[in-house]
Amino acid sequence: MKCWVWLAAVLTLFIPPAHAAETGYTLRPTELKAKPFLDAETVTKLPEKSQVEILVREGAWMQIKTKEKQQGWVRMLSVRLGNPDQKTQGGNLLSALLFSDRPRPATTATVTTGVRGFSEEDLAKAVPNPAEVIKMKSFTATPANVQQLADKGKLEHRQVAYFDENGKPLKVTK
Repeated sequence: MKCWVWLAAVLTLFIPPAHAAETGYTLRPTELKAKPFLDAETVTKLPEKSQVEILVREGAWMQIKTKEKQQGWVRMLSVRLGNPDQKTQGGNLLSALLFSDRPRPATTATVTTGVRGFSEEDLAKAVPNPAEVIKMKSFTATPANVQQLADKGKLEHRQVAYFDENGKPLKVTK
């Protein structure tokens, strides 16, 4: 019986509490922003390998708190989860058994860093939508709208030469 109590006590040392915050570190020198926008005010600059606590994930941004208790937003791709000094766990059977099914904290958004195109199947199944075509036509600018915008922006008409693939000007025909 004492053996089981001892084993349970040892295992609790290796299993972190479920309510522990997610932590990480910066991969490169990173600006800590006041809001999750590139043009937001910069609160401070974090050096590479700054340890941070991740509070919220929103799109491609993470709200974090530094060791100095500063809070702000950083780009998700500037942060790696874990500890910068931790060794890889390859070959550690006990870690693999204990932590392989550990749930990750829930997030509010999923971010994709690639671009998805249309597959052949998508194109084959495509059908016209007349209502959307009518809606799209409602956004058409009339010559009067264009002239009004040009006058407002103090734009003026200029002739621009077109060039062929060799860089020679093409003759413009009207």
